[in-house]
Amino acid sequence: MQFLVEAAVLTLLGGIIGVGAGVVLSVIIGKVSEVPILISAWSIVLSVGVSAVIGLVFGLLPAIKASRLNPIEALQRE
Repeated sequence: MQFLVEAAVLTLLGGIIGVGAGVVLSVIIGKVSEVPILISAWSIVLSVGVSAVIGLVFGLLPAIKASRLNPIEALQRE
């Protein structure tokens, strides 16, 4: 459960930071090039959702692999 919560928090935080950076860069580029910009809510939701799915999958795969190991043997390998 700890790995799931950690993966969810990190991916959501990364998705929010990515959306913020994308919005800021879009506004800057729009002002410099005088091209109108349009940022839809759907694109924001989709990008954060994709980020969350990728983060959860790649967060859970190592956790599942680690949970199948014998703790004593896993500690001896390190």
